Amino acid sequence: MFNSLRTSLKRYPLNESDDEVSSTSSDNEEISQEELRHPPISSVCGYTWHIDQIQQTLSDSLFASLPTEILIQIFQLLSVHDLMHVSLVCRYFKFLVDQDDIWRSKCNPSNQIQSKSYKQIYMDWIYGKYLRRRDLNKIIEKYRKENSRISCCLSRRHSSEREETKTIEHPDTSAEVTMQLSSNIERTIIALIALVEKTSEFMFACCQPTAIAQMIKRYYRFMQLKVAYPQEYLVPTLDIEIVWQTHLIRPEMYRGDCLRLFHRIIDHSLLLDKSQEKEDVKSQAFIKTCRLYEERFGEQYCPLIIEQGEDEEDADWSIYHHSLLNYIKCPIPPYSYWDKTHFQFAYQLVDNYQNPFSFVEEDIVLDRYWFRLYSSDMYEVGMRIIEYNPAAQPNALHLSIKRLIKSYERFLYITAKYSSMNEYQSIHPTCAIDIAWHSHMQEPLKYADDCNRLLGFIMNHTPWPSARTANDIAQSRREISEIWNIEFERSMERDHLK
Repeated sequence: MFNSLRTSLKRYPLNESDDEVSSTSSDNEEISQEELRHPPISSVCGYTWHIDQIQQTLSDSLFASLPTEILIQIFQLLSVHDLMHVSLVCRYFKFLVDQDDIWRSKCNPSNQIQSKSYKQIYMDWIYGKYLRRRDLNKIIEKYRKENSRISCCLSRRHSSEREETKTIEHPDTSAEVTMQLSSNIERTIIALIALVEKTSEFMFACCQPTAIAQMIKRYYRFMQLKVAYPQEYLVPTLDIEIVWQTHLIRPEMYRGDCLRLFHRIIDHSLLLDKSQEKEDVKSQAFIKTCRLYEERFGEQYCPLIIEQGEDEEDADWSIYHHSLLNYIKCPIPPYSYWDKTHFQFAYQLVDNYQNPFSFVEEDIVLDRYWFRLYSSDMYEVGMRIIEYNPAAQPNALHLSIKRLIKSYERFLYITAKYSSMNEYQSIHPTCAIDIAWHSHMQEPLKYADDCNRLLGFIMNHTPWPSARTANDIAQSRREISEIWNIEFERSMERDHLK
């Protein structure tokens, strides 16, 4: 049946219509004529049909005898790329491809009443991704030229299902951290620092577009395995974990994609639980993950051979070039991903590659730059402690993390108190505070519970804001810094150093 469909698809070439893209982009600024001549998406509307393409197209096909309901179920299994070709077969197929039943599963769930078809909602979503890619490429070029600390984080209110804003106890009532979080932020920060160092080295060698596209494809397949085997302990490889990190630090996007693609929110943790910390448990789980992946997708997951160096301890520590881990050795908590062997990427992608997620490839590239930004903050904190109190060197990392978490507590207090006042839509943290924020987002289910309990809404995190100008961001930073000084009588930028 599918072979017959593929034969029908090859009968006509895919032509793109500029009319729909042109009308879609009329509300967006700075859309060049070159972009209109080469639109980012292929429209499946507005074709000019020839008479020979209309008459008796399906007369010799097995599809002529199939009920409409069966055809729609078959088309639901096709990719968007294949659907665009299907719509060219005949008017009947074009009519079926436009049905909402086919496009509903490809759109993020929403409780809002929509006046558009699901197909148009999907097309708008794809075009929005294209515009975002264009803006992020400008940020990448700016970073490469200036090598400066671009504003890398943005906090927005979660607009839907917002509860009454709750009040957090003023952080300065105690020198200790008073808020109760569901996850162990201190241990997670240490594991995140270790991951960031490994990621920086890995992405330096594997940052080509073809490699990033394969990482996204492997991440999607791994998440499908998580859904298919919810009770199994599955181990992601380092390249999959990198993409997962990009997804996790965008909570609203992660939630929407999980519900749309997997019909549930897939949880994550950088740390292993007690039962998984036992000897060889992760190795055996990794071997099982390889087997399940290869059985389902017919491709190798990752090499199983583990090459042991002569001095494994020195080799482990040598990768932490820029963080406190290079100066102050501390036990790294057992982590959940696999980094002993690495997947070998192909030089070319298959023709039907499609990124099903809301983030784009440029998000992963830019997140790599954030990995560099964090290191100077951690280094400055640790060196300051060592300089003024040499006896505290063994506990420098612990004290640094304690200060970061206290600053993050103040940030949550500011967010709870001021996000609903004066129409504040964004609050920008420092890179140091963002380290604690990233750590809190590592467990999405607990993060959502903490946000609803402490703030009354889920605090979204949007790195690399592309929709706002530099002046808007600078003005927002100044306003929040002034509020911070009034509330805590200290500088926001230097808060984690006091």
